[in-house]
Amino acid sequence: MEFIADMLGMLSKTFLYSFVNFLFWLVILLVGLQYRRMVKMEIKMFGVPKNNVIKQTIISAGFGIIGGVLASLLLIVIGISLEQVGIIYLWPLAVLLMMVNPRYMCFAYAGGIIGVASTGLKFFSSHIPENSFFEGLMNINVPGLMALIGILHLTESFLIALSGHIGSSPLFIKKGDGRIVGGFSLQKFWPLPIIGLITLIVPEAVELMQHGMEMPDWWPLIGDQLPVDEGKKAVFMMLPVVAGLGYGDFSVATLPRGKSLRSARNLGWYSIVLIALAISAHFMLELVIIAALFAPLGHEYLIMKGNKDEFSKTPIFVPPEKGIKILDVLPGYPAHKGGLASGDVILRINNCDIETRVDLNQCIQSEENNFTFKVKKSSGDLSNYRLTINSRPKKLGVILVPDVETTSYVEIKQYGFIHSLKRRFSREKQ
Repeated sequence: MEFIADMLGMLSKTFLYSFVNFLFWLVILLVGLQYRRMVKMEIKMFGVPKNNVIKQTIISAGFGIIGGVLASLLLIVIGISLEQVGIIYLWPLAVLLMMVNPRYMCFAYAGGIIGVASTGLKFFSSHIPENSFFEGLMNINVPGLMALIGILHLTESFLIALSGHIGSSPLFIKKGDGRIVGGFSLQKFWPLPIIGLITLIVPEAVELMQHGMEMPDWWPLIGDQLPVDEGKKAVFMMLPVVAGLGYGDFSVATLPRGKSLRSARNLGWYSIVLIALAISAHFMLELVIIAALFAPLGHEYLIMKGNKDEFSKTPIFVPPEKGIKILDVLPGYPAHKGGLASGDVILRINNCDIETRVDLNQCIQSEENNFTFKVKKSSGDLSNYRLTINSRPKKLGVILVPDVETTSYVEIKQYGFIHSLKRRFSREKQ
C-alpha cells in the first residue's frame, strides 16, 4: 500500500505540469477545429447546427483529463519506458498511413507494422550496422510497445463508454441498397495529458531525487534490461506528455448510446487481450509476433465487423407507416423544451393529421401559438405534449427522418488496407 500511496502522490504532482505544457493546449485547439468541421457539416446538411463547438471541446477536455489519469496509472504500474518502445518510429509511420486512409492514423496499425519489422530484424542482427536506423528499430521493446497500444485503446474504450454518444450528429446516409436512411455520426476527440516514464543512467553514488521513491521487486512488469556500465545505475523518471484520442462511428440500426456502449465493450476486450499478449510476450518471446500481428488485425476486424453488423440490420430512422418520425431535436428550440425526443412519431397537431413534413409546416405556421402534439413513442405508447411556439417564422426545432424528396446525404464506403492503398496510388497516377 505504501507503494501505491507514494506513486499516486508523485503522479498527482507531475500531472499538474501537463496544464502548463503548450502541447496540451495545442491538442485542445486541434480538438476544437475537429468539432468546428463537424458543426459545419450539420449546417451544410440541415441549415442549422445541433452542436456547439466550445461546449463539445470543454466536455472532451474534461473527459480527456480523466482518461489521462487512467492511462498514466496503467503505464506506470506496468512500467513502460517511453524511449524503449520506438515512439520516434511510431509517429512518422502513423502519419504515412493516414495518407493512405485517415482511419489508419492509429497506433494499432503503425505499432503492428513496427513490431513485426523489429521482430524480423532480430534474425539478421549480425548483419545490421551499429548505431543505424535498423539497429534502433531492432532494439525496440516490442512487448512494451504492444502494451502501450493496448493501454491507449483501453483508455479509449473507457472514454467511449462515458461520452461516445454525447454530441452525436444527425446524418442522412445512403446505404448500399440505395435507400437513404437517418442515422448519427458519433465523433469524439479527447486531449490526453499523460504521465509516462523515461529511463536515465546515472552514477551509483547519486541518491534518489527529492521526489523519488523505491519501487517493489516485481516492477517494472514489462521492461528491457538496459546495458548499464559499472559504477552506474538505471533510474526511471516521470515525464508529462500529451496524446490525442479519437473515436468515429455510425449509428443506423442502434441508438447512439447503445452503439457507443457496444463499441466500448468490444474495444475494451480487444485492449485486454492485447495487453495480456504483451505481458506474456515479455516472458515468452515466441508470442511477440502474435501480439504484433494481433494489434492491427484485431483492430481492423473490430471496425469491419462493427460496420457490417450495423448496416446489415433494419434501420431505425425511416418513414413510419403513419405520421412523421423525428430523427433528432435541436437544443433550445420548442421541441426540445417541450420534451419531444429522437424516435418520436408525430401523428397529430391540434386538429391536423400529420402525414408529411409539408403538413407539419402548414399546421405550425397557423395563427395559433399553443399546440397539442399527439406522439407515438419508440416504446409504442401514445403521449400528448403541449408546446408553445412564438417565433416568426415558427420553428419547431426537429430534424425529420429522410423521405423520397431527400437529396442531401452522405455515402459510407469502407475499404480494407490493400484496397485503400490501391485507390491512393491510382489517384496519384491520374
